[in-house]
Amino acid sequence: MTTVNVVHTRDRLSGIVQSVGRRPNDVPRRWWESALVFAFFTIAYTWFGYWVVVDLHVVGFETLDRLNRALMVWHNDPAKLSAIGFDYPPLATLLIAPLAIFRGLVTSLAVVPLASAVFAAVTMVALNTMMRRALVAGPLRYAVLLALGANPMVLLYATTGTRHFVWVALVVTALGALFAWYITADVRFVMLAGISFSIASIAGYTSLVFFLLSAIMIGAILARLGADGTEVEGTVVGFASPTVYVIALWTVFNLILLLNPFAWITRSSDAAASGGLETFSAVELLRASGELVLYGAPIAIIVLPALIFAGFARGNPFALWLGLMLGASILLPSAAVVLRLTDSPMLMRNALPILLISVIGAIWLARSAEEGSTLVAALVVVALVISIPWTLQAMKTYRYQNLEAPFAAAITTGESQEGAQTLNRERVGIVSEQAMAKYISNNVSRDNSILTDNAQTYAVMMLTGHPEYFFDRIDHSDGPWKVAARDPDKYGVRYLLMSASDNGDLLTKLYPDAAAGSDAQLQVVYRTPRYVLVSVPAGYQPGGATTGQLGAS
Repeated sequence: MTTVNVVHTRDRLSGIVQSVGRRPNDVPRRWWESALVFAFFTIAYTWFGYWVVVDLHVVGFETLDRLNRALMVWHNDPAKLSAIGFDYPPLATLLIAPLAIFRGLVTSLAVVPLASAVFAAVTMVALNTMMRRALVAGPLRYAVLLALGANPMVLLYATTGTRHFVWVALVVTALGALFAWYITADVRFVMLAGISFSIASIAGYTSLVFFLLSAIMIGAILARLGADGTEVEGTVVGFASPTVYVIALWTVFNLILLLNPFAWITRSSDAAASGGLETFSAVELLRASGELVLYGAPIAIIVLPALIFAGFARGNPFALWLGLMLGASILLPSAAVVLRLTDSPMLMRNALPILLISVIGAIWLARSAEEGSTLVAALVVVALVISIPWTLQAMKTYRYQNLEAPFAAAITTGESQEGAQTLNRERVGIVSEQAMAKYISNNVSRDNSILTDNAQTYAVMMLTGHPEYFFDRIDHSDGPWKVAARDPDKYGVRYLLMSASDNGDLLTKLYPDAAAGSDAQLQVVYRTPRYVLVSVPAGYQPGGATTGQLGAS
């Protein structure tokens, strides 16, 4: 007869270094405080962003592209989720899709700041919760949040709809969960961190580096605390499984749809174009990395060595891990250049995760200081306040940037930046797009009547609020679209919308004379400095016009 031994939970968990099945001592839950922090920063960033975007015309075209895709999810004919595409990490677009349910909010640009403000507010909530666990006094917590929130680089990316705060917010939330796990030993926080990283992984691929470092840290800290192999393995596997599953699934989708399992890396909007990347020597990369820290996140100059010292000299493994995370965030831009994973090297926006991880490191240093925590927190506030004018001035002259200089000019002068040039000689503003969109909205009402290369004209499409008017590459895929482009009348097309200059627009390449306004058959009906709309007469024969070659995009 077989004897069954019943093992009680307390016996089964004996020797386990983590808290399982019970809530350990932790700071009291204050959902109302988190809600107030979230509401304050969401409203503040949305209000400030409306002024910057709508009144001062500082907005990135990548944001308009994602909103156009989100609009297609709801309002295309037929509406399709596949409009999200593979150019961006999928959640960078999908998470803002609810903002595009109402056309008017999109065409008015009112949702542009909200697309980033929500995620910036989530970041502030996570930081506030970390400071509560670090026992930082309330007034100092709020001072840190306000000083960080007023940093001009944070303001730029929190208020102009960019996608960077989408993945950054999720990474900071994951780090906050690991912060709580180390303090409380509650294994549930590890699982929460794993879920956050799994979402972050398809909102911004850079988050995978921080995920890998976190997995190593969890195993190393558990081993150091004396956990047996089963506990270490189970915890690390539980943490990593959601992210591994999500990335495996996304890789399979890429294999099925694009016949390349790693297209999400090689064909993303961040991947370097062949031959189009500036060459850096090792010395230049080192210098550029130093300037990125110096101008974008100067607090890291103090926090990084302090974390490393605390880690080694005081036996503080979490401080050492945060130091490694901060060091990785500093080295990542250079690594992306070396591995040719970016077409925009060493941009100032890369300082955003450096700054935020520096603040997390400073919060941990405040907790580790015990009686000196108030002094450390106060010094963090002072450092963040001093960095505001320093970073603002650097944004005006820093070599590698997008909208930093126009943004700095806009908020210091209060003047519209329409027509201004960025430091890389790109024009700022959307007057051309708004004018063309207004003409189309007033004169076109038939679905699929405007043939266009949405990769170049997405801003016009978005501002009309009617993606169903356009016969574009997302609707029909590249193959059928190119067939229609060679004989538009056959497919019921009445207009061609193309870029006025040859900037990669496939229609401009195919009909250069029409774009120039010299095609006898394709008459210009409306033109702006950036775009031209030509009519396609009934019975139009492409052979009667001067056409170019239609290549692959």
